[in-house]
Amino acid sequence: MRRDRGRRRIYRSRALRRRRSAFVLCVLAALAGVVLAAGQSRGSERVTYDRRAAAAYADTWALSTNPAYWSSPDSDCADFVSQCLAAGDLRPLSGAGGDWHENGTDLPGVAWVNCAAQMQTLTVDGQEHTSYAAHVTKSPPRDWAAGDVVYLGNTVNGTTEWQHVIICAGRDHGQWVYDSHTTAHLRQSLELWYPAHFSLIRYCHIADSVSYGSRG
Repeated sequence: MRRDRGRRRIYRSRALRRRRSAFVLCVLAALAGVVLAAGQSRGSERVTYDRRAAAAYADTWALSTNPAYWSSPDSDCADFVSQCLAAGDLRPLSGAGGDWHENGTDLPGVAWVNCAAQMQTLTVDGQEHTSYAAHVTKSPPRDWAAGDVVYLGNTVNGTTEWQHVIICAGRDHGQWVYDSHTTAHLRQSLELWYPAHFSLIRYCHIADSVSYGSRG
């Protein structure tokens, strides 16, 4: 009888501990839900950059122009890269860094079509969004990937001028290849542009995801 009573006490103690653990887990889950709801109420949202979609768009339109967008026969490189980034789900920007947005077949925002303005705008960590560019370097970063972009330029009269931008379309036979506009090129090696025609280069690794909404 004593053994039976002892076993019953052990079973009751174990059951009580299980109920307490279950209660603690419920409380923690409820708190996590509150935190998530609070973040959503502030309008925060994280969007993943779709690199495959950006690179696929680049390959599709590298040798032609999309009639849904404005285009220029004289200087269309930044416009083309902007279209590729938008195809990868990056959204228009408007703020201290500049205006990066398309405008149908009418002239878009300056940062959409100008290399220097585009690079500056994409690197800004704004109040309503995190930076579109994870980092900008003089040599290829380890995490270089399809959908990343390269800015090219020269020093003119002692001043740095960013004159061209191309987008990484992926690899061919183990080598990174790039698409571009103004002069249309499909899946060409970097040597076509640098250092053959440009003396300055910046590798712009696009962030894998961007957060939108209030950051306060």
